[in-house]
Amino acid sequence: MLALTLRTFDRITELPVRRALAAADIEIDGHRPWDIRVHDPAFFLRMMSNPAFQIGQTYMDGMWDCDAIDELLFRLIASGVGAQHEKGGVFYLRNALARIRNMQSRARAGEVALAHYDLDLDLYRGMLDETLTYTCAYWDAPGATLADAQRAKLRLICDKLELKPGQTLLDIGCGFGGLAAFATEHYGVQTLGITNSQQHCTVARTLYPHLEFARMDYRELPALGRRFDAVASVEMIEAVGPKNFTTYFDVVDACLAPGGGFLLQSFISPASRYVCNEWFDRYIFPNGVVPSFPQLHAATQATFGAPADVHELGLHYPSTLLAWDRNLRATWPRLRSRNDERFRRMWHFYLTSLAGVFRAEDLRLCQVLYRK
Repeated sequence: MLALTLRTFDRITELPVRRALAAADIEIDGHRPWDIRVHDPAFFLRMMSNPAFQIGQTYMDGMWDCDAIDELLFRLIASGVGAQHEKGGVFYLRNALARIRNMQSRARAGEVALAHYDLDLDLYRGMLDETLTYTCAYWDAPGATLADAQRAKLRLICDKLELKPGQTLLDIGCGFGGLAAFATEHYGVQTLGITNSQQHCTVARTLYPHLEFARMDYRELPALGRRFDAVASVEMIEAVGPKNFTTYFDVVDACLAPGGGFLLQSFISPASRYVCNEWFDRYIFPNGVVPSFPQLHAATQATFGAPADVHELGLHYPSTLLAWDRNLRATWPRLRSRNDERFRRMWHFYLTSLAGVFRAEDLRLCQVLYRK
């Protein structure tokens, strides 16, 4: 009797999930690349509660598989099904709490470094190109490799900043030092790269011992008393948080010499929020928040005013993310002994689902150039 009751309950929870997926032309146990193969009927009950979180959680738990998660997410978002389930009581509670608390305070600033950037270095070496650049590439030429596209992005940044030999460049959130090294080699500038990741700083200093890198919070920069001809910050502001946006731009302004340029490369949200997707917050970027243009505009009015240029790059991200995913799958045999299957599935879902989000333009990516 109990088994019959459980099967009946599974069937009751299965129907609404099937209907929701069908609205996005997704079938359960279908044969197309974006269809879902369900391995555990408990998947349906889990998806009835907080589906925006559970779709990633249940994938990590091995409850379903899909050959094209990027296409799956694209269809969910493009059809409106994903948007219908993105918000709910949990989202509004998290957003309300984040409006009260500073989730990106100086005390919390190192959490994302520990949770994401200070992971197994071999993972990043296997996933990224030889420049170890962990931001969106710029695919400007047919047949470009990932390394080609990353160097094209670095060149684009340097050209927009109009760097000249002998000038100085500050890179806020320098990662493994790729931009600083490229700008020094090809544009003859002197650079300072800062990061709050111990691993980033250690590796950057090892790879480029002739360059200057520091492990520090961006809020400590004014104490250095240094001015730079140009400042770049590439996909770092997502760790700053709305409560600190004004402080962040004030710091950049204090570090930038008169007449200098500041290039910000940032994810852009279609709505002003104080939290990100719960699954990404828990597993990928703790306390990360994607800014909206109104939030950036409000924070820059007192310092930079209107941007000199805005360049959309979001449609370059799917190719970047899927290239990282291919590399990670190829290098996984060397990582398996130190990382379990759940970790592998987490990274696969992160990279491929985010590719679908950018394809659907539910997130954008922009290079925003400011002049002082």
